[in-house]
Amino acid sequence: MKPEEFKKIIGYFVDESQDHLNTIYKGLFHLQNTIDNRDELGELFRATFCLKGGAAMLGFTSLQKLVYHLEDCLKLLRYPIIADEPLQLLFLDIYHAIKRLVLEIKTPAGLTEAKVNDITLNIDTIFTILNSHLLFLIDKSNYKAKVTNTDACQTWGYDIPLKLILLDTKTFLCRTFADYFAGLPHVQIINGTFEDLPFFDCVVTAASSLNSAQNNSDTAILKFFGEDVEKLLQKHIQEEYLGDQPIGTSLIVETNHSLHPFIAHAPTLRMQMSVAGKDHVYQGLWATLLAVRQHNRLYCNYIQKQINIIAVPGLGTSLGCVPIDEVARQMSMAYQNFLFSLRPFPNSYHQKSQDLFAFS
Repeated sequence: MKPEEFKKIIGYFVDESQDHLNTIYKGLFHLQNTIDNRDELGELFRATFCLKGGAAMLGFTSLQKLVYHLEDCLKLLRYPIIADEPLQLLFLDIYHAIKRLVLEIKTPAGLTEAKVNDITLNIDTIFTILNSHLLFLIDKSNYKAKVTNTDACQTWGYDIPLKLILLDTKTFLCRTFADYFAGLPHVQIINGTFEDLPFFDCVVTAASSLNSAQNNSDTAILKFFGEDVEKLLQKHIQEEYLGDQPIGTSLIVETNHSLHPFIAHAPTLRMQMSVAGKDHVYQGLWATLLAVRQHNRLYCNYIQKQINIIAVPGLGTSLGCVPIDEVARQMSMAYQNFLFSLRPFPNSYHQKSQDLFAFS
């Protein structure tokens, strides 16, 4: 590409970036409205995505990384927080740094390393403070109590405030989930991936019992939490099951993620073969629900360690080749049996927690 053509493309990028910057500024200036309005938050995400993509395409790595880190912080706005002035000012500090980088691109000297260093001198500190403040506001909002609020008139016999989020990228599977889980309490169905979820304490991965990840969903989960979590999971499988975790078991491992602290590993197949016609999907979810119940009993006096919100993808749909209708039926049966098998404990800490959630 000729230099004059590249210069013209950069001019287009800067001009388009002004529109994206205006959208970002509007979203951050009216921050509480953005948090409360999902459409406004979506506009903010689209603006940052376009700005990041353009910067990456043209080789402005410093700008790309800055917008990428901003996106990570913006994802936390999906929680029902109350924005205060410090939060807004921290976001605006980052916005002004991004704007200065964009404006420097069109100057005769361009975006030099010296200018980048000057503009981003304290940016890492700002991001650290911003992230900590966001976590503080999320904790302050007591979002767990809000999303696990239980109905005082509910007659289901379980003793923990529990919510299932069933999710899958297959639209037809989500529709089938809706049919089989109709009328069951505390179930949400999402047509998407777990990365899009603002709320969950534990995500279920149903990899092969002989390996930690065997399909795209499991790979994405382990990539999200990092190599250390994958190694920890493999270590637990090796120590407890000699590397071959049986069907019908679920292993809960901590992720050290501040917002999504647990993974439940519940294999639905032992090797790469069809399990259609078997009850491995049922066993996977049933074992996970039992493991979560046992976990919550262990941490009955420490509510922040409890698992209340479980994200569950469609089990057995990839290498297991289980028909979609059968996946939804078995998962629904496991959940129903779990609800009906347990009896409430009126004097337990969990019952007190339910009463608190119900009347708060």
